[in-house]
Amino acid sequence: MKTLKTKVSKAGVKFALVAYENGTFGVYKLCQNYAAHCKGGMSSTWRYVQKGMTFEAAEILFEKRAK
Repeated sequence: MKTLKTKVSKAGVKFALVAYENGTFGVYKLCQNYAAHCKGGMSSTWRYVQKGMTFEAAEILFEKRAK
């Protein structure tokens, strides 16, 4: 998996457009949740919005989400 673009939306949410090794593309979102075992109490994980798309469809979704 390789990141092609990252962008932060007006709401402060970070999105990433990624390419997979099999030639498909996906959009991921950085989520932060409470976790008592982590320093600061917040853990960050990348979660997919949608995957297995063509480049054109993934780019449209990425731009729509990261306005």
